[in-house]
Amino acid sequence: MSQPIPTHLITGFLGVGKTTAILDLLKRKPASEKWAVLVNEYGQVSIDEAFIEGETVAEGVAVRSVAGGCFCCTTSPQLPVALHFLLQETKPDRLLIETSGLGHPAALLDTIRKNYSDRLELKATLGIVTPIDFACPGMLDNPVFRDQIQMSDLLILNKADRATPELLAEFQAWAENLFPPKLLIAATTHGQLDPAWLELDGDSERVPFFPDAHAANPAEELQTLGRPRPGRPIRYESPGACGWIFSPNDIFDEDKLLALLGANPEISRLKGVFRVEETWLAINRSGTALGVKPAAYRRDSRVEIFGQQHWGEFEAALLGSMVSASGTA
Repeated sequence: MSQPIPTHLITGFLGVGKTTAILDLLKRKPASEKWAVLVNEYGQVSIDEAFIEGETVAEGVAVRSVAGGCFCCTTSPQLPVALHFLLQETKPDRLLIETSGLGHPAALLDTIRKNYSDRLELKATLGIVTPIDFACPGMLDNPVFRDQIQMSDLLILNKADRATPELLAEFQAWAENLFPPKLLIAATTHGQLDPAWLELDGDSERVPFFPDAHAANPAEELQTLGRPRPGRPIRYESPGACGWIFSPNDIFDEDKLLALLGANPEISRLKGVFRVEETWLAINRSGTALGVKPAAYRRDSRVEIFGQQHWGEFEAALLGSMVSASGTA
């Protein structure tokens, strides 16, 4: 690697559309280039890796994930290992890093500048927000949310079609008064980013307001429990979240599954890939909005859920939405 690899940090709170934005960029990747994506997932189950892997062609795109916490806290020891193998195996022309929705970006930026300046060229950090988060009472007082915005060189309002003209104007006025000023302030829908933004350089002088806001985040150590068996999923619990990996032989009833995942008021965020009777589905819920589309991912069914639940009871409900646990994949 004679030249440092252009590297882009994409940050934002839960459900803002970071994965959707990365997928959009990958679809417009030059055919001659190899790109790598490193995904940091707060929960123990790698859902975003499955989403990206399932929707992109294998040629020219490599995806890896680090689960079980945020780069800024307990999973930081795994970052050097993940980066080493990703760069060594793929030798990419460009690297995209998707942070955890609950993660503080400052420590990761510092780590890259301090330890990888000879291999990675840190470009502008992209911060993504949504009208719902911007308008949410108290969100602007959340230390992690504030510093995700503070450390971003580019500030993107995604899902702008859900905002009133008054809210868009309020966001623009607020963003223009941030200091240090942003290199760019933009609004978009469906995570569509201009690839030209990837050429912008970041501001290394940005400093966080709350550098220790997320340093004590207690995530459990990543567990190695083998492969799930039909009807007996592996469950991974983190504070405020829980994930499951099911056998590829487990088949779900689509109507029962969607009713369970869409109606539960205690769920604030979920992502999952499920095998149903005749196909596979990617399910994405943010707030009360439930999105469902075909999934190309086929290795297993998996889901990560944020909220307050009795996870044992919820697991029983998931198992109750199956039509089969003994079919063939």
